[in-house]
Amino acid sequence: MKCSVLLAGLLLAGCVVQQTPEPVAVEPAYFTASERFLQNVHIKQADEFGITYEYRDVRIDEIAFLASQYCYEQKGRKAVLFDSQLYKNFSRRATFHCLELQK
Repeated sequence: MKCSVLLAGLLLAGCVVQQTPEPVAVEPAYFTASERFLQNVHIKQADEFGITYEYRDVRIDEIAFLASQYCYEQKGRKAVLFDSQLYKNFSRRATFHCLELQK
């Protein structure tokens, strides 16, 4: 008797009906990332030799990508991190130099 009850319990446990979740509309990641960048990243100084960003709640590697795009537009140069400092109100400032590296 115990064996048949145990067997019935195992069969019922194995027969769980799986429901497929309904699709949820999700914004693409680049929309939320661009909004976050617009709110948290500001250019403080830019010229043909480099660029300085002030940012918060953004990683330095994300800022480096922006700097590399900027420097590439400046005669195909490469962005090199020169300085990163803690600034007012827990923001940070990162300065990148646009250099032409040896080939």
